Amino acid sequence: MQSTLTKELDRLFHPASMAHVGASDRENVGRFNFTEYFLKMKFPGRIYPVNPKYQEVLGLPCYPTLADIPGEVDLAYISVPAALSVKVLQDCPPGKLRFAVIHTSGYGEIGKEDLEQELLQEARQRGIRLIGPNCMGIYSQEGRIGCWRSHHEIVEHKGSVGFISQSGGHALDLLQGGPDSDIFFNKAVSLGNQLDLSINDFLEYMGADPAIRVIGAYIEDVRDGRKFTELVRRITPEKPVIVWKGGITARGKAAAITHTGSLAGNERIFASALQQVGGILVTSLEEFRRVARLLQPEYMPAGRLLAVLSPGGGNTVSICDHFASRPFLSLPRLTPETERRLRQLLPEENVDVANPVDPGATGLAHFRELLDAVAGDPNIDTLLFVLHVEFMEEIKDENMRFAVSRMMAKEFGRINSKGKPMIILLRQLRQNHERLDSYRRLVLKDLHERGVPWVDGGFEDIAPVIEKIAMWRTYRERMAKGGTEQ
Repeated sequence: MQSTLTKELDRLFHPASMAHVGASDRENVGRFNFTEYFLKMKFPGRIYPVNPKYQEVLGLPCYPTLADIPGEVDLAYISVPAALSVKVLQDCPPGKLRFAVIHTSGYGEIGKEDLEQELLQEARQRGIRLIGPNCMGIYSQEGRIGCWRSHHEIVEHKGSVGFISQSGGHALDLLQGGPDSDIFFNKAVSLGNQLDLSINDFLEYMGADPAIRVIGAYIEDVRDGRKFTELVRRITPEKPVIVWKGGITARGKAAAITHTGSLAGNERIFASALQQVGGILVTSLEEFRRVARLLQPEYMPAGRLLAVLSPGGGNTVSICDHFASRPFLSLPRLTPETERRLRQLLPEENVDVANPVDPGATGLAHFRELLDAVAGDPNIDTLLFVLHVEFMEEIKDENMRFAVSRMMAKEFGRINSKGKPMIILLRQLRQNHERLDSYRRLVLKDLHERGVPWVDGGFEDIAPVIEKIAMWRTYRERMAKGGTEQ
């Protein structure tokens, strides 16, 4: 059941009116021109610049204070020096403003807790809920709200991922790189010091939001760990919760204190508690991207019984080293019937019909039959196909190259439609190579059009990603059968 606050947060992500306190025609170093961002996003509601120095900003009437704006305001971005923020709220009548993003830093993260408490007291007296301070604010694809100069370039990409972040930089990096990585965001919030609204508030909201199917969070501190794990336990049988935890080393903890004023807790306890309730713990930006990409709602999550198809004997050895060493993953032996079918399709030399399967250089000639044979094996529930971009360079005719890429994507998509996840590990060994880069874009375009999940990186990067997804899938299936956490 949704709390009253959770229902109210809808207005934060779908405001009818927005103000920018500290507005200007120009964007100065260290200060962001949110008014310009709102205009570029084509925000459909009313935009109110606020600054006593100007009568007009970017063609819009500019008001001296929030009190001078006609009517109520749903959301205000306050980007003035920390010492002036309290005065901004003092000038705002009770009931005038619903939500305020306190963008600037200079509060508890540098020891000015008294200033934070004064700010919070003024907000509560006026019925204002705060995001921040020391944050970038919110992104809403549906509400057309952005907090960065180029968010208008991604707003047309309808998404299903929600992201909660104590780091503004991490939020911006993930949002900007999302579409190029086949990750599409619906809502995101950078909440900084969590003076008022917290990670738990937004986690509860996104858990109940039908537009969000995958939730991610970058956190440096959870102040109410019991509530956090209870929320994850409640949410994760329906939608995955990916947690990127910062401040896991002594130096990282020290940096977290100066970053957002947070003090990280016992990491082993946190990791264990998160795993018990079905959360997915990742350790880096790249791992977050890989997990989030493979958990897009149109894809089936990977299972733990893998069949890997990869050309090259050395590759099969590396795959065994990295995948078989993961406690939760298995590379089962294919059935005698599957091995017999593979031997009929492939020559005797330079191939391997065990698991991993090495189809050699002739695998493309029997591509459809090869995939069908492995996908039909009852011992496996997930297929991973290793595709080297360099392979496309061996196809000299451009039209044939296009045809092969489309054919492979079509067959991958067909296997997916049969009910077993088919994941492509796309590898490009020669980086910053103009021709190979173009081939990679060609393959990714065809995979995207056919709804085929892909992942990049080395075997050592991918094995833990698939293991974590398989663990979540198993947890979800157990909960669906009436099981309990372990």
